[in-house]
Amino acid sequence: MSRSLQGVFDKTLLRLTGEAGGRFLLGVSGGVDSMCMAALFKNSRLHPEFAVAHVNFTLRGEDSDGDETFVRDWAASNGVEFFTERFDTRSYAADKGISIEMAARELRYKWFGVLLTEHGFDYLAVAHNRNDAAETMYLNLLRGTGIRGIAGMKELSGKIMRPMLAFTREEIEEFAMENGILHREDITNWDSRFVRNRIRNEVFPQFAQINPSFLETSSREMAHFAEIEAVLDELFEQKKARLSRNEDDAFCIDIAKLAEESQQRYWLFRLLQPFGFNEDVLADILVSLEGQSGKSFFSSTHKLIRDRQFLKVYPLADTDPVQVDISVFDIGKDFDPRSKDGSILFVDADKVSLPLSCRRWQAADRFRPFGMKGFRKLSDFFTDLKLDLEQKQRQTVITTLDAQGCEQIVCIAGLRIDDRYRVTSATKRIVRISCRVQR
Repeated sequence: MSRSLQGVFDKTLLRLTGEAGGRFLLGVSGGVDSMCMAALFKNSRLHPEFAVAHVNFTLRGEDSDGDETFVRDWAASNGVEFFTERFDTRSYAADKGISIEMAARELRYKWFGVLLTEHGFDYLAVAHNRNDAAETMYLNLLRGTGIRGIAGMKELSGKIMRPMLAFTREEIEEFAMENGILHREDITNWDSRFVRNRIRNEVFPQFAQINPSFLETSSREMAHFAEIEAVLDELFEQKKARLSRNEDDAFCIDIAKLAEESQQRYWLFRLLQPFGFNEDVLADILVSLEGQSGKSFFSSTHKLIRDRQFLKVYPLADTDPVQVDISVFDIGKDFDPRSKDGSILFVDADKVSLPLSCRRWQAADRFRPFGMKGFRKLSDFFTDLKLDLEQKQRQTVITTLDAQGCEQIVCIAGLRIDDRYRVTSATKRIVRISCRVQR
């Protein structure tokens, strides 16, 4: 061995956590990478406190059960706390319409997150190595994930720690052999029908013939990409502040200001990245900037409207319900009905019939806007306020029943009260109506 893996590992752990250390949850599959990581934690001179978590994806029948038993036995023989969970991964993948690989990733990290919270672990340690990082970079390059995808895995990302990134798979296998570290072999790692395995088993050997040091070269380039990413992230925050703003439940991008940018496609990509719009939709959005307003675009979670001045991004309505809180209390001496928070409205409690009801507005709805004598259609009122189509669709009305049992609109939640129910000097009790969007 050209270097001591244990020594490098301990230095990495100390660098990432400092003297304070922490409590670690180790994701251990039973393979050579994760078993070596478990051994390195066990033999560390830092004596870290850790537990082991194993996921049985039930994909390989008895072999999957054998992996679970193997890791359980290792934990028991070493006096380490052990957690395990079984998932029907194929059914989950089918229900979600995703690949087996993606399903397994979602399932394990969701479960790991639960363990971190419930048991107070500071870090989740996973055994990704230098080869894994390179495989991921080339996978992301093929998928088209932008510079973030080719900047490589980070040693520490939130609570996820990758203390094995400094080691190649060859070094880990040699360490396991020299130290008698037992592990399980997953024969599916040789199945090149999986894209990652194809890169590992077929593409990387070709790279090694072209450049025997391609892993080191790839690692160096990923470090450079990470530096570029950090610079761009810093610049992006400045651009984001100039080009966009949050408006109620919409994320708004200023079309005119975006047009002034020399790299408007890149900044639009960055602004929309959190909302899941793919490359094809992004291209269509760019074309719409030269056209008329009103066109809509969709991702799996959000809707974008090309308005007059802004691109407005809204969560899809079924994932973004409006929450209305209604409370009644006696009026205080210093009470001022003019709320500083536009999402809160006040009406006279003795002018309404309690309890109030809440619903989406309808085309025939009419009310008497505060300060006006006559009635007005809500659709016309919304047009006067220059609300876009999505904003109109999202409006919620609070209603009461009059003496004849007919429904009357008390207010448009978070927007305007009906003048008939306004607070006056004679008001003794008030209704506080608070409206907010659940994100």
